[in-house]
Amino acid sequence: MCLIFKIMRIRYAIIENEEYSRINLQNIIKAVRPEYELIFYSETVCDSVSMLSKSCVPDLVFMDIELDDGNCFDIFSRADPEMPVIFTTAYDEYALKAFRVNSVDYILKPITEEDVERAILKYEKRNIAARDWRQVSEDYTSLRTRSRMLVSDGNGYSFVHTDDIAWFESEDKYVSIRLNNGKILLTDQDSLDMTAQVLDSDRFFRISRQVVTSISAISKVSKHLRGRLQVELRAGSEKRMETVSAARRPGFLNWLGHI
Repeated sequence: MCLIFKIMRIRYAIIENEEYSRINLQNIIKAVRPEYELIFYSETVCDSVSMLSKSCVPDLVFMDIELDDGNCFDIFSRADPEMPVIFTTAYDEYALKAFRVNSVDYILKPITEEDVERAILKYEKRNIAARDWRQVSEDYTSLRTRSRMLVSDGNGYSFVHTDDIAWFESEDKYVSIRLNNGKILLTDQDSLDMTAQVLDSDRFFRISRQVVTSISAISKVSKHLRGRLQVELRAGSEKRMETVSAARRPGFLNWLGHI
């Protein structure tokens, strides 16, 4: 398995405000994974958000906690990054908070080659195999999108046509459907990721972690703070407000422009 990982090109970023620590970490990564490609590094929350907002999204991020202009968790509230993170820090009190935001591992400084190797192996085992499977799934489903979706109906099942769907929403590991008339139905889908993969990408877009919306459900798009967007969705008498992160904004606006 590890031999397969070592020939894969992983794009990573380093968010670290101490130059010595950043250079040391970069040298260690070069030593344990020379095929990994550094695509950017930054020292501040502001610069990190700016890079992620330009769709410069790496496969993996090594992130310090305390940065020059604040705490790294501000990045998650402003850019909504979804890539895996390996935290590298001198502070152990943030460990619980770190594991709530896509954390793969939490390395305490001073960082050693063994620490980085262990953390990268964790990342590879958890994420690369899953990414390869998603790519296979995407290659297959891109050839054929769903025109109807299975829903749970009491003790049995029924289906709805995707033309009748306003949006999909995820909560507590369940994916539900909001119909154009406002009615809500429970699907048999395991995750919103899987649901998004089988939908017509011209008509549906994942605007947040919780929602995949149809173009017909969007009633208003407004500019929001820090490069984000506020989207108003409507289905019958039902209304829902969703925030599009700065990282998702370019893709979302591009999707709107092709409709």
